[in-house]
Amino acid sequence: MATGVLFTGQGAQRIGMGRECADSPILLNCLEQASDMLHIDLRQICFDGPLEDLTRTDICQVALYTVGYGVFKTLEARELLLDAVCFAGLSLGEWTALAAAGAFTFEDGLPLVAMRGQLMDEACRRTPGGMVSLIGGEQREVFSLCEQTGLYPSNFNAPDQVVVSGSMAGIEAAMELVGNFSFRRAFRLNVAGAYHSPQMIEAQKAFQPEVKKLNIRRPIMPVFSNVTGEPHGDPDAIRCLLVKQITAPVQWETCMQHAAALGVNNFCECGSGKVLIGLAKKKIPGATGCEAAELLGV
Repeated sequence: MATGVLFTGQGAQRIGMGRECADSPILLNCLEQASDMLHIDLRQICFDGPLEDLTRTDICQVALYTVGYGVFKTLEARELLLDAVCFAGLSLGEWTALAAAGAFTFEDGLPLVAMRGQLMDEACRRTPGGMVSLIGGEQREVFSLCEQTGLYPSNFNAPDQVVVSGSMAGIEAAMELVGNFSFRRAFRLNVAGAYHSPQMIEAQKAFQPEVKKLNIRRPIMPVFSNVTGEPHGDPDAIRCLLVKQITAPVQWETCMQHAAALGVNNFCECGSGKVLIGLAKKKIPGATGCEAAELLGV
């Protein structure tokens, strides 16, 4: 059975994430490193909250990266992922996936992830915005809604799920207009801003010179780019795509298409919940999956 390892992005955070590996020295060491860098008790926030802190963009991204990587390395050390053939991560999760695949070390990626979160947090404060998930309907309707509200398609998650993002005025207008379309459901995401949209352009500009300094190698296993949906290639291309990713739509459906082409029919989600497994199942009929806690028997 070929397994794809998935890493969650912002919006999937929850109190208690990582607790299934609370006895793992690997995870605890990762949390300690991140805590020292941020000057906070990240273990306390992840395991016990408060949710208000965990949801903050500058903390949330580091938390998801740290927990996702620590959980993955714990599963790897216990030989529970011997059938893994590829990695994929949604938005911030792509950083975790690349670290897991050896493109850069956890330690090298950590300050970049922290900076990414800080810059995006500043962009959110400077230009308030949000994101709405649209379930059902047709893709042409998504573009029509965006034209009418000034929003942008930001995540092509599954055949029947697209996320749009933009200004708060646009979000309010979209919530009023969704009834004019054939969407089965529309709901706001628990995020602090309009990610993967032009509202993040200042964060992208500030982030670019820092990513150029990151020591990157070719991943030891395929890792799918959010921007293209295809496996990452040489280090310079990875740097370029990690910068573009901040404002470009996430092509998650295409990522899963490429995973299926590798024969993947099973997924393990490291970090928080099973949202990504659910999206994968929508694209790959008959696919199975579990979160880390299930593999660990917790």
